[in-house]
Amino acid sequence: MRIFPPILLLLISSLSLLANENEEQLRIRAVGDIMLGALNPPGFLRPPEKGSILQYINQELQNADLTMGNLEGTLCDSGTTTKCDPDSLDCYVFRMEESEIHSLDQAGFDFLSLANNHVGDFGAPCIDRTEYLLDSAGIGWSGSPGSYAYSRVNGMDVAFAAFHSGGHCNSVLDIEAAQNWISELDKTHDIVIVSVHGGAEGLAAMHLPDSMEFYLGEPRGEMIKFCRGAVDAGADLVFGHGPHVARAMEMYQGRVIAYSLGDFATYGRFNLLAERRFGGILEVKLDRSGALLGGQLISVEQKYWGVPFLDPENRFARIVYDLSQADLPDSPPLISKSGKLILP
Repeated sequence: MRIFPPILLLLISSLSLLANENEEQLRIRAVGDIMLGALNPPGFLRPPEKGSILQYINQELQNADLTMGNLEGTLCDSGTTTKCDPDSLDCYVFRMEESEIHSLDQAGFDFLSLANNHVGDFGAPCIDRTEYLLDSAGIGWSGSPGSYAYSRVNGMDVAFAAFHSGGHCNSVLDIEAAQNWISELDKTHDIVIVSVHGGAEGLAAMHLPDSMEFYLGEPRGEMIKFCRGAVDAGADLVFGHGPHVARAMEMYQGRVIAYSLGDFATYGRFNLLAERRFGGILEVKLDRSGALLGGQLISVEQKYWGVPFLDPENRFARIVYDLSQADLPDSPPLISKSGKLILP
């Protein structure tokens, strides 16, 4: 029999406890919209010598068990669109260089939503190419009807499902069908994460209505009804994007709902005036049952055409705090002005 010194036994015991603790926790970081430079029209790509627009924020993205966001458009070096005239500056289509897959990979993204109103700008071939590139980089994706991503992390089975109002995506408009599907995912996974690209857009859309929302005449979903319904069906975290601005957060049935994390990294073609330039990195720590163990909302500011940097003034968190107090006064407080999540 080998006899270990007491100090070594203590160290072994501590490492064992730490390993067991990590096995029972999942630290997630989620962001909103990502568009890393537009090929259409010409003139909206970051000069290659300046490097990726994510380079100043990579460390924050990598500092998690799972990192996820919404890829606003496709990775596709060729393709045509009928949505906009070739040189139009007033019509928006998003097609990023395929080489940006390396930026997403280096940043540490594990899951990306392809469920949004720009994924179809250049048709099915560019969607297929994007899915292929993400698969090749080992980045899970969800977008087309019936698609979800899966990962096993810290001994937990995690599912990621993304929704939007467009016909080429898992639909946010058919709430009953979405709930049924989420319920099925919940039966076979420890943690279910739902990403939703919905709601109206712009500064006028910062406040959260409890009704169907429209943008340019198109229905964009009933965000409160959909997100709470997702939790009722088994989702452990719901995070939104799409309005391009902050929205409220709440704790519902013991689960975190972030109605919009705003724009995170959107180079060249996005309006960054006023509150539009602020976004957030939502961190949540969950146990195996999906219960909240802690977290924070890290504020980000986009500068220089859309390059994200940490915001030491915590302005996004303060905006979300104010919106939460105003729009969801009956929900228990979830976020402090400093961005810390408040445990129930």
